[in-house]
Amino acid sequence: MKQYPICIIDDSEEDQKRLLNIAGKVFPEAVCSVFSSCSEFLASSSYYLLVLLDIQVAEEDGIRCSQEISMHASFIAYVTSYNERVMDAFAPKVAGFLTKSMTDEELSAGLQKIRNRYFVLSMQIRTRTGVISFHPSMVQYVSKRGRTIYISFGKEMEYQLVAEIIQHCQEILPDLCRINQSELVNLDYVRSITPEALELYDGTRLYPSRRERRHVQEMFLRRIQ
Repeated sequence: MKQYPICIIDDSEEDQKRLLNIAGKVFPEAVCSVFSSCSEFLASSSYYLLVLLDIQVAEEDGIRCSQEISMHASFIAYVTSYNERVMDAFAPKVAGFLTKSMTDEELSAGLQKIRNRYFVLSMQIRTRTGVISFHPSMVQYVSKRGRTIYISFGKEMEYQLVAEIIQHCQEILPDLCRINQSELVNLDYVRSITPEALELYDGTRLYPSRRERRHVQEMFLRRIQ
């Protein structure tokens, strides 16, 4: 898998530099961007696998902005001085909560736990552009279009698979939910669900078959309870 994007949203230049240094060591294969506000991040319209987000970013509340931010990110990890808001911060796409009062070693260890859980490239699969490595939690959905199978890690990270069928994809990615004969979806990336459609955080809409609708809804409700 090509270098994956992560970013920092923090209005303190000192904290930006500190997190850039630590994140660069924990995620050496990542390309890291920096934003000074949530508004600046959202205006970029880019997609990131991980966002390191402060809770108080100038006049903006990171937690209040997090739902919109999550439309452009696979995971969010809070890095903040507001320890007392830890219970307000957790949501389905939140991977961790770290505090700025931690030493560099403690912050590094916290990010390493997030990396080990969500980003260790533990699987490989053949694509039209070569073999890619990835962590199963990075996969948003798998889709068959015509005779070609696609695996998506976000709108800007989609690959055509070689010599794969949906059944085999479901076997190697058992946590994905089958929504019709041609598509599997990671419910962690589903923002909302109706009987007719699933909307992912990045705006993608997928359509379960009538046969699978009840099962998909039950699985989604089980996940968020």
